[in-house]
Amino acid sequence: MKVYLKKCNDYDNVEKVLLPILENYKNKFKSGDKVLVKPNLLSPKKVETGITTHPKVVEAVLKFLLDLGTNPYLGDSPATGTALEAVKANGIYDVCKKLEVPIVELDDPVVVDGEIYKGIKISKKVLEADKIVNIAKLKTHVQMIMTLAVKNTFGCVVGKEKSAWHFRAKTNTNFANVLIDIHNIVNPTLNVLDGILGMDGNGPANGFTRKFNVIGVSENGYALDHAVIKSLNIKEKYVYIVKEAMKRGLIPKYELKSDWKGDNIKLPLTAPIFETVTNMVRIFERVPKINKNKCVACKICEERCPAQAIDIDNDKYIDYSKCIRCYVCHEVCPQDAIKLIRRII
Repeated sequence: MKVYLKKCNDYDNVEKVLLPILENYKNKFKSGDKVLVKPNLLSPKKVETGITTHPKVVEAVLKFLLDLGTNPYLGDSPATGTALEAVKANGIYDVCKKLEVPIVELDDPVVVDGEIYKGIKISKKVLEADKIVNIAKLKTHVQMIMTLAVKNTFGCVVGKEKSAWHFRAKTNTNFANVLIDIHNIVNPTLNVLDGILGMDGNGPANGFTRKFNVIGVSENGYALDHAVIKSLNIKEKYVYIVKEAMKRGLIPKYELKSDWKGDNIKLPLTAPIFETVTNMVRIFERVPKINKNKCVACKICEERCPAQAIDIDNDKYIDYSKCIRCYVCHEVCPQDAIKLIRRII
């Protein structure tokens, strides 16, 4: 098992860096395979924000797959907007049009059971694929602390079911295990990480755009995620997915092939501040607060809140007795009008 973390300072050099690594995995695919390429299309954002997978990375992956005689198609189920809106905003649409690769919305749910969580609605377009290439983005995440390869497969869950799972899971630990179950169901053949431009601070959408200058590849998403956080000097126990994956024995021994030295990263304000996160610590967790001066009353936060804790018409009010601190509202706010404040719950 190998994990590649290769230095890449510019998107113009992606093919030069990425294609030789992908050649190591050409035996994973055969001519005629239906291959779903699943980028990170969180929302319709410009590519320079670092929020979504860069079209140059997608293009390199698609060229690799097309040269092998496979039949790739690209899809996602964004947190806001549609897949088509997202690819038109960030430039992937033009790449797919040039290469004649179909773009699909990951809808049409099929109920599948995970190891721990049952009744997960995965898109039929995911389950019908012969192979899946998961193209993640290197970003922080206010709930999961980091969003990398494993978290990226959450986009295979259809539509607002994603918000519903936040409510069903309730805690960060439980939600990490939901994400692990989903990743195991999706079971990507290959995981690619776009870490040239990403995000730190309060990601995945309203943090600080930052250059990390790295491309990652592995057939195992857990190994890739583990290698990245170790390279960024982040403790495993602070990243809920990695912590729970270790408990479940899902991180294999791997050989790291790297010429990249990751710098320290600015984690979200919600990152654990004590060695052990207990219920007492949870009392003092960050909560969302709406900045009334920046809010434009689009009500996306209200619509996406899994706990129905937000009422924009009621003076932009958040009912903290209902709030489960999943931070979906912060993630989907297009105006960055929701801040995270420390408050006694």
